Amino acid sequence: MITLSRCPVCDGERSRPKYHKFGLPLVACTDCGLVFANPRLTPEQIWERYNPEYFRKEYLPSLGVVDGRVDLDYFDARNGAMLRFIARHRRPPGRLIEVGAGGGFFLKSAERAGWSVAGIEISTEGVAFATSRLGLDVRCESAEQLGFPPASADVAVMFDVIEHLLDPVAALERVRTVLKPGGVLVVSTPNVEALTHTALGSEWAVLSPAEHLYNFSASTLAHLLRRCGFRDTRQECHYEGLGVYETMNPRYSHAPSSARNKAYAMFVSTIGAVVHRQVQAMGKADVLLMTAVTPAGA
Repeated sequence: MITLSRCPVCDGERSRPKYHKFGLPLVACTDCGLVFANPRLTPEQIWERYNPEYFRKEYLPSLGVVDGRVDLDYFDARNGAMLRFIARHRRPPGRLIEVGAGGGFFLKSAERAGWSVAGIEISTEGVAFATSRLGLDVRCESAEQLGFPPASADVAVMFDVIEHLLDPVAALERVRTVLKPGGVLVVSTPNVEALTHTALGSEWAVLSPAEHLYNFSASTLAHLLRRCGFRDTRQECHYEGLGVYETMNPRYSHAPSSARNKAYAMFVSTIGAVVHRQVQAMGKADVLLMTAVTPAGA
């Protein structure tokens, strides 16, 4: 177990207990509000979760990849909303990098959309798949050790990665140096201020301190990005890629049979299609999507 002496976002020294799950505590910084695991597992214990068996038996099947067969048209459609969102900020051609590329499926769609692409991934199995099956430049590196040349990318993306990082400050500072002046960073992460969190409380499966070391709100993520030298941080509250169950998902629960979960599931199935866009507009979707820009002359 490793105990942090300060909040990784604001350097505050005070925190209060928030939850206790699976033998691990989650605390909230009393200064900025960040919810984070403290103490937390060692790096070796954390990375153990992302072994080759996880990649083959959980990750790939969850994306519909069986026996290594990849339908690129399917992934183009799956990633289309995000690529259109990125194009609102920067259009290809240009250089796009992904931190935490997994098997490389988003990068392949971006390449087919006209981007020059590269990425990093800590899973050796993921790197092997992305390079051998998809023909991509994906390197086995941690986010904190991102090794691309300075000012070599126009866009960087991090999807459901930042909550897992050992040192998000170091990682984001590396990303900033790799982006060109005026380059765009797109980050997605679970939203600790989501309606689903309010509805499910500690039962919400996002609250999993063995793997999600940090649980960000729009304000704490914006604070972190500014600390790392980014500007123009902006939460996206009208993203077309979020349907009903990406906005408010009662299925992602550690207690699916609880009365609380059943009540929320009934609410979502009954009127979710009517209210999910309003939930997004209020910044209460399950997914927190944010953009930031490197300063000109950075």
